[in-house]
Amino acid sequence: MKKIFYIVILLSAMVSCEAPEVGYISDNIYALEDTIFVPRGTFMTSAPPSVEGSTYPMHWEITGIRDKNGNPTNALQEEHEILIWKESFNPDTDTTLALAEAKLELADKPSILINDVSGEMAFTQASKFVPADENIFVLDVNVSNVRGERQLNDYVIVKLEDFKPVEFPKEMIVRNNLIKLDGSKKALFASHLKNDYDDRVPGVLNGTDPYFAVKKTSEEPKQGVRVKMIITDSDDTPFAPEKIVRYPNGASYYQNFHDNSTETTTDETGTTFSLPAPPFPQFGRNNWGELMYYLSTKDAFTVDKEAYEADYGEQDWSDYKVDETTGEIVCEAYIRWGIKINDSGSWEIKMRIPYSKKLE
Repeated sequence: MKKIFYIVILLSAMVSCEAPEVGYISDNIYALEDTIFVPRGTFMTSAPPSVEGSTYPMHWEITGIRDKNGNPTNALQEEHEILIWKESFNPDTDTTLALAEAKLELADKPSILINDVSGEMAFTQASKFVPADENIFVLDVNVSNVRGERQLNDYVIVKLEDFKPVEFPKEMIVRNNLIKLDGSKKALFASHLKNDYDDRVPGVLNGTDPYFAVKKTSEEPKQGVRVKMIITDSDDTPFAPEKIVRYPNGASYYQNFHDNSTETTTDETGTTFSLPAPPFPQFGRNNWGELMYYLSTKDAFTVDKEAYEADYGEQDWSDYKVDETTGEIVCEAYIRWGIKINDSGSWEIKMRIPYSKKLE
């Protein structure tokens, strides 16, 4: 009996010395997007996957791609020559076109890449070379960690959409602010373009929208992008560039196109910005992304009272500050761009300030 007791103690001790299980890999790892919609010819990234508490580090790889008919395809993995950045664009140091171009190179890249650590997918400009009739793909992936691996078939669907030369990812605004006698501002009228799904987008692109316009004016430069910003009054009369100023933010400025330009020039009608490669804008100092901010000076225009009253009836203008020299109501424009240009060449972007009349 005593001998049996010692054996039990010994076995218990041996069991207690076994190493505990290390790590965890979930049976419920999945993509946060059932379908990833990818405009052809643009760079974008997917959302990171949900790993449900699985132990890091993890390793991800694409194990198979099938077309809409279920047949294996390598259309997304074939390499094509595209222009890529070797280093990120830095507006503080890349102050000339030559300095920025030194960070670019032509390289052979596939349309799809996967971050083997995070599982995020990236889609490159090479997707513009994928045949037009191949636009839906089903992906299988494998993920592993210290505890094991999971083969995830039918993990996500990728749908290639038509190339979008211009996108409106954030809300654009142009507003006419009247200056009150106490120095505060009164928003007389504001026009908003909310995003790519706004009903006004076709009018912005074909020139019929009353407040916003975006058009391509030339195929040159072939690889770079040149963008002229024009701000006008209601009659489409442009303001001189010095009347359109960057929006102050403490000792600096809110994001603006000047920070995204390697060379900036002006003429009597607007300011032109340049980059050696799209998209434009290329850079953002914070997470507002494509939002770019400007104001007008308070001597650029006045309110077009006749036009405003024709739409809204007779008004009492006595609460607003009047310029002693001109006798006109003092105004200021608030300008917020929310635009992304994905195509090379020369472009013109225009905003018309509502109910405004340029001062001579």
